Amino acid sequence: MKTVLIAIISLLSFSMQSQNRYELQDQGKDKDYLSDFITQMAERKVIQTEPIIVLDGKPYRFQDLEKEKLPLYKNQIEKITLLDKEKGIAIYGNFAEAGVIIVTTNRKKSSNKNE
Repeated sequence: MKTVLIAIISLLSFSMQSQNRYELQDQGKDKDYLSDFITQMAERKVIQTEPIIVLDGKPYRFQDLEKEKLPLYKNQIEKITLLDKEKGIAIYGNFAEAGVIIVTTNRKKSSNKNE
């Protein structure tokens, strides 16, 4: 019984720790906005709990977010799209096995025009 209890606690702590990597820069409940979306999609078996996040074209692997949060706020998110698994693997390789989420923001695009 003790072993089962330890296994359950370990699994829960791993799940909570892994989802923290997908927290946003917001405070309070808003910081978990993307983590909650990932959890819901994982429960529906659409993706796994460690997908690649593509933020305005820049991919963030689960492993890359070891000690940082995604550099955006909930109010900057314009659109969240799930990429088809086969397309994701073709683009991002085996890391896309867990799924690929494309996040489009409403941030102003900086233009470097030399005039």
